[in-house]
Amino acid sequence: MTAVLIGVIAVLVVTAAAELLSERTRIAAPILLLAIGAAVARIPNMPEFEIDPELVLMVILPPLLYSAAVNMPINEFRRNLMPIGTLAIVLVAVSAAVIGFVGRVMIWMRSKIHEVTPDTVLSLATPFVAFLPAEHLHASGLVAAVVAGLVASSRGPRVLTPTQRMSSKTTWNSLMMILESSVFLLMGLELTAVVDDLHGDSYGWQLAAGIAALALVLSLVLRTIVVFPLLRWLARRSERRSQYRPQLEKATQRVDAALDSPDGAPANPGRVAEFRQRMTRMISDLDYHSDHALGPREGAVMIWAGMRGAITLAAAQTLPLATPHRSFLIFVAFLVAAGSLLIQGTTLNLAVKLIRPREAGEVNPEEHEELRAILRGAVRTATPPQPIQDLLAKMDPDADSEELRKAAVALARQQFEAMRAHSADDVGPGGPPSPLSKISPEERRAVVQTSYDYALALISAQRDALLDANDTGVFSPEAIGEALDRLDADQLSLETRAVSLN
Repeated sequence: MTAVLIGVIAVLVVTAAAELLSERTRIAAPILLLAIGAAVARIPNMPEFEIDPELVLMVILPPLLYSAAVNMPINEFRRNLMPIGTLAIVLVAVSAAVIGFVGRVMIWMRSKIHEVTPDTVLSLATPFVAFLPAEHLHASGLVAAVVAGLVASSRGPRVLTPTQRMSSKTTWNSLMMILESSVFLLMGLELTAVVDDLHGDSYGWQLAAGIAALALVLSLVLRTIVVFPLLRWLARRSERRSQYRPQLEKATQRVDAALDSPDGAPANPGRVAEFRQRMTRMISDLDYHSDHALGPREGAVMIWAGMRGAITLAAAQTLPLATPHRSFLIFVAFLVAAGSLLIQGTTLNLAVKLIRPREAGEVNPEEHEELRAILRGAVRTATPPQPIQDLLAKMDPDADSEELRKAAVALARQQFEAMRAHSADDVGPGGPPSPLSKISPEERRAVVQTSYDYALALISAQRDALLDANDTGVFSPEAIGEALDRLDADQLSLETRAVSLN
């Protein structure tokens, strides 16, 4: 047990050290980890190291794939599903259906847990909960883990608190680094035993090196054969579909006219609104593909950036121990991954400079302004709590409902600014005196709590409005992400300061 604990600690320390050393030496961390593992394996009297295939298949790969999927913006995945499917895998229908349901159940369970620690534990269990039922149904457990990650990425912002999401994101980023690094480190440790086995193999390391070199060349050739025609096909499809934009706009206008008609609402307004959202999404998709068209330069970068890494090595480790020429196959995978990282990884920056693909543009200022308008609209639709309305109506009996709403928002903002300023005062920075100064301490405390709840309700309404806007596909993931991050920071600041003042 002590040896296992020392081994785990050593893996964590070496992983962190390799990441720091990689930043200074400009050498990819996986290459450093492979070298460190191979060097450690050469220490005299070091026992041979062999990885259990079941350990890789059932423990390492599911969370590794899940962590990559959970960080994928769902709109980007939807829009690029065709090239992703062409260059990667075809999602099996049964896996998507079954594990999509499992993913939603796990997110629902997490939404009922308000403590960060148990929520993080449940998050860590999610890829395995997705993996095992799919394997039992003879579907792809690894695809199931990816689908569960996509479901969590899509549903998480609506049902999980900012604290839960930030904790989960930090945990998964750390775990992803540990798992990827562990694969390379363990492969380096196993390399000595693999090479020794090759001496008794009829194929030998020379043939392995030749096959690995051929595989690297063929992978680049095949990606070239697929990528350039794919990009041309996508460009032609985008051009054809853009011709239908005027018809889609007219259809959207007719739907808007039907919804705003004074003759009465449609028989099924929910379905009409859903149809309108679908039209808006189709128009935004057309604009996206037109504004983000990929040409030959971008295609060349895609080809050169298609490196083999942790997944390649981990997949090779899943071969059963009784597989003929297993060491030979693992060594080929090692050479392919190492060669890809050494050749393509170390020259990728130079390739980008030489090819000069179109740079991704910054978030359009108009997007920020439109999102701010959406946030202001969400605030206007939130009804102030009755105790606050009663207090403000008592202060100004002649105020109408809109004036009371604005005063309630101002009061909630004053409480928020006071908490951000680490003060229990009733005046926000540069703001007017609060109405709370005119009531008794007991009433004041009750209204402060109500104002705090109202401020949280405003943030929640704004977040829902942003997520609804994100569903339309009109706004870029970067703009939506920045706005959501600001709301999360405001909510965390408000909650933290409220706890310290109580």
